[in-house]
Amino acid sequence: MEGIVFPEEREVIRIKVKKCEGLMQPEYRKFAVDPQITSYEVLRHTLRRAFHLQSDFTISYLSHDSEGQEVWLSLLSDWDLDAAFISSSHPYLRLRVDARPFEDGPMPNNMKVRLKRRFSLMPKSKPSIVEFTGHKVLDDWDIISSKDTPEPLPHPVVPNVPNNRQKPQAAPLRRSLFSSVQTTLTRMTQVLSFNDTKEEEDEKPMKPALSDTEFHSFLDESGRLIRPEDLRLRIYHGGVDPALRKVVWRHLLNVYPAGMGGKERMDYMKRKANEYLKLKAKFLAQDTEEAQFVKNMVKKDVLRTDRTLDFFAVPDDHPNITALSNILTTFALTHPDVSYCQGMSDFASPLLVTMRDEAQAYVCFCALMNRIKPNFMLDGEAMTHKFQHLTELMHCVAPEFTEYLYKQQAEDLFFCYRWMLLELKREFAYYDALRMLEVMWSSLPPSPPQKDLELIDNVALMANLSIARYPYNEADRRQKGRRSSSSSNQSISPKSRDHRMSNRRGRRRTSSSASDKEDGNHNSMVDGRGSRLPSKDAEPKSTKRTTQQITHGSSSSTHSNGKSSLVPNGPKAAIPNGELPSPARSPMVFKKQLNGLSMSSLPPPDKFGYGNPFMLFLCLTILLQHQDIVMREQMDYNDIAMHFDKHVRKHNVNKVLNKARTLFAEYLKAQLQKSASSNGSGPNQC
Repeated sequence: MEGIVFPEEREVIRIKVKKCEGLMQPEYRKFAVDPQITSYEVLRHTLRRAFHLQSDFTISYLSHDSEGQEVWLSLLSDWDLDAAFISSSHPYLRLRVDARPFEDGPMPNNMKVRLKRRFSLMPKSKPSIVEFTGHKVLDDWDIISSKDTPEPLPHPVVPNVPNNRQKPQAAPLRRSLFSSVQTTLTRMTQVLSFNDTKEEEDEKPMKPALSDTEFHSFLDESGRLIRPEDLRLRIYHGGVDPALRKVVWRHLLNVYPAGMGGKERMDYMKRKANEYLKLKAKFLAQDTEEAQFVKNMVKKDVLRTDRTLDFFAVPDDHPNITALSNILTTFALTHPDVSYCQGMSDFASPLLVTMRDEAQAYVCFCALMNRIKPNFMLDGEAMTHKFQHLTELMHCVAPEFTEYLYKQQAEDLFFCYRWMLLELKREFAYYDALRMLEVMWSSLPPSPPQKDLELIDNVALMANLSIARYPYNEADRRQKGRRSSSSSNQSISPKSRDHRMSNRRGRRRTSSSASDKEDGNHNSMVDGRGSRLPSKDAEPKSTKRTTQQITHGSSSSTHSNGKSSLVPNGPKAAIPNGELPSPARSPMVFKKQLNGLSMSSLPPPDKFGYGNPFMLFLCLTILLQHQDIVMREQMDYNDIAMHFDKHVRKHNVNKVLNKARTLFAEYLKAQLQKSASSNGSGPNQC
């Protein structure tokens, strides 16, 4: 144990606190605490009582960086509190409490605090214009080098403070024996448990969540967002403080046109909210057959959406349930080209829970649907590309696992259907999923509306598009919408894959009469029930999938546990003659088809994953986390699908995000080097 010096133990820490609340006069308090028994939660409780706080608040403490400059650091955990006690409590610890986190509006002058950026941007040493197929691509994507991911926050510098006090010969009686033993064990663990460090770091977030104070640093005096790319990169590394999501998510979802100040944004949201209320009053009053059909579909799904969450664990006629139904119904009736599809409620739910306002949630939902609505279109083009790209990415990173999946007839990765349709919203616990979503959104370049965010699709309404109904005309529309087998999927058994994908595409609307009879969990299309499950008469370990199993599965087909199936099994008319082509299946042929794929040969970021490349790396990370057990247990397709069903809402969000960031950085660097080489400037040094 020689050479290891522990910080001096102190019996009492004196604390001075300043509370800031908008433009109100600051308040101050002074008190002392015992560092051995004061935890982060105890401190929060003490501050709440000291200032009689009724709303949420954030805590930060004053520290010094390596150059001796003052910097306010967020205090979010027991680890941060220990760091504050050790490094910043001589002669007393200075805290600041920010009540009512920042809403849109000008930033008060007395809240401007000099911040030291605790994250770094990779130098953009790339060509001034990088073009793929005529588009500026990589100029919009920040490159994060692998050495930046994941890296724990640096520990504050511990100042050398002289101490002439004599240590007491005996500990005070108030310190129990248990406390002393616990302190000793904690220290020994920190010194000796080196083997667990890597795993523990993988489970920690890269950086603390974006705080209210940091958010101000991205705004000018009028509240105008002046560094949108830097804001996204900061969120990409650490997410957003939950109390700040209501404000920040609107920027991530591209609700506001560029250049708006704080007051302009407030006026804009009021105007949009009034516009929504008028649309809702007009379209929900419709009593046509088509409108009633949409209302029935929406009601059925809303009553089963996130009902275990406190916000929705209410009676069916509660205003929270009604608000979610109003949002989805109004959108469907004002956007007849996409209408309503199962799965949309999974996107609207987090927006309503976060915004706590029906009109604002609808505005955010329209902004989000501008990007994700191709997922729900009948042609299936977006989902087809995503499956193809994920297969190619899998081969680049895990070729042996990809070959194994091919042998099990699972190379199309269709058991990941729910992941990509819902952008992995159901693969994590609810509030972990919110952080995953905001990190994913921040990985995309800013794309604000040019003038105004449209809340209604007037073009589709003018065209008088009718709302499709399943099963009456869904088969015909699927058949018309199918893409030819010569496009998009040429690299992997194109003819076979096109037929299979056309049969499995994700828009399965259920008629009101059929839905009344249907049992099972919410949104059987996307509820994690696995695809291509064997019929009751099939052998459980059989990997042979017949045309009949694929084309004749009913929408309410069940497993042995009685739960409905994930994959929409379309009508037989979706496949000509009811036959599924069966090309020669050879691992060597499959490897030859994917031979030569590398990170640099993958599509550019604006094309990869249909414009959302980071989502593919999240999917890849989850697959890699289960690779060993899948191959060790020799799981076939159905086993794999049911295996992932058991892990719904159980994945570790920090582990997945940290690994996905590392893989994504490798991809972006490879793309940057490829673009530099194609422009004749040689590879960039990252």
